[in-house]
Amino acid sequence: MAQKSVYLNLRDETELKSVLDNLYATTKKELEKGNTPKFKDLLELAKSEVLIITAIHNIKSNHGSKTAGTDGKIITDILEKQYLEVIQGVINGLSHYNPYLLLRRQWIDKPGKAEKRPLGIPAISDRIIQENLRIIIEPIMEAQFFKHSYGFRPMRDAHMALERTKRTCHTTGYHWIIEGDIKGCFDNINHTKLIRQLWHMGIHDRRILMILKKMLKAGVMNELAVTELGTPQGGYRFAVTGKCISP
Repeated sequence: MAQKSVYLNLRDETELKSVLDNLYATTKKELEKGNTPKFKDLLELAKSEVLIITAIHNIKSNHGSKTAGTDGKIITDILEKQYLEVIQGVINGLSHYNPYLLLRRQWIDKPGKAEKRPLGIPAISDRIIQENLRIIIEPIMEAQFFKHSYGFRPMRDAHMALERTKRTCHTTGYHWIIEGDIKGCFDNINHTKLIRQLWHMGIHDRRILMILKKMLKAGVMNELAVTELGTPQGGYRFAVTGKCISP
């Protein structure tokens, strides 16, 4: 079930929302038929002017936009450029994607624990492309995720998970709750399995998968090795890829 390439003609955010809603609805419909959804021209959608502007606005509204990556730039540096230069820059980045050198790594405290969590901070140009792809991939993934998973998902949070837990305890008579944690989860996700899972979930645009693969392999500043395992924590909502393994 391939989609026709009409994405470059999107005129405004209303039409973009309609396209994203259609990705979700089409995925649901194909699954109900017992088919695997197959979206093959997603890069054309990624290159649409409306989606590029939406991605930039999303980045701007996030407080992380004021934190520079290895390029030393923040979102205001992008916004100071000419409009068409910004649009064409993102299109070129998508057409010939190579992540900007390396990630800048920061270590933050884990609440209540002695160890620290690594955050990989991408260059602002990479964050824009990451957000661009997240907007496209998310509705396809959301249509397939378990309805009672709450981590890293839109319109869901820990409070909803807690309410669900309380309600289940009251209605089922079960009163034991087991808390578990996968040690080093994001640090050890296998890239090959992750990309394969995205394919099985309907991302059949090999160009998009190649971009994601390059993102995953981005090295870390002051560390020589290219990463072969794990997904970046700190890239703008990039956890959408990690959810495909364990939603």
